[in-house]
Amino acid sequence: MPETYQKNLAVYILCSLLVCFIVFRVYFSENYEQSHDRIAVIEKPEQNKDIELHKIDDTNSETNVQCFKEMVVLQERISLLEQLNFDKLGPTDYAARIFGGEVVSADATSRHQSSIFSRMRNMISYIYDDYHQLQCIIQDCGTCYALEGSSGTIVLKLMKNVYLKAITIEHIPKSSLPGKVDVYSAIKEFSVWGTNRPSNTGKDIYFGTFTFDYATTFLETFEFDLEHGMPSIRFVRIDIHSNHGEMFTCIYRIRIHGTPE
Repeated sequence: MPETYQKNLAVYILCSLLVCFIVFRVYFSENYEQSHDRIAVIEKPEQNKDIELHKIDDTNSETNVQCFKEMVVLQERISLLEQLNFDKLGPTDYAARIFGGEVVSADATSRHQSSIFSRMRNMISYIYDDYHQLQCIIQDCGTCYALEGSSGTIVLKLMKNVYLKAITIEHIPKSSLPGKVDVYSAIKEFSVWGTNRPSNTGKDIYFGTFTFDYATTFLETFEFDLEHGMPSIRFVRIDIHSNHGEMFTCIYRIRIHGTPE
């Protein structure tokens, strides 16, 4: 075979291989890009799905928080309605005026009670007290019965003899006050006594000393820690030892609960 022919054949084979290599590269490159695009298309919906799920989780979380807040507000409103309708929803009040209860007396404890002038003033005040205003202590009048100072004594006559279980103290809600104040006229610390002798001071049976926390509620019921064999009671005495800082003490409503004889 001539030498020139061999060189030409070698060049031809080399060119053919080069063309095949170029074609193979082009073909492989196109297929790789198409394959990569298909993978990207497949992965993208998965990523979008994850993003959507994350958004849904965030939305559900915000919805749950909002629902919880609404439930808290609703529970507070239900509790307020129960307190405002205590006579209908709560235990029977055996001191209530409508059932025949009566406020026998309501006397303030003056800081200068030992003076003759103070005693005369208290006596005159007691004589001229409006009887119907006094009875507001055991019924809803919309106004309070005010005692001078931060202490005093109230004696209630129940509708009949009752085995006492609890006492409820009610004051006007803070939201009904005209403005923000630092002191209040609500009862704070008080003691409860009972007797069946109207002429007695009412200190035959001791039921306990309690604190009305007006900072947290305007209506609170205090259960008595009773011993077995306690007698039924007709007269209840409430000794007010202090209020929440005001120069006078307002009594809006006192209720007595138990089991009638």
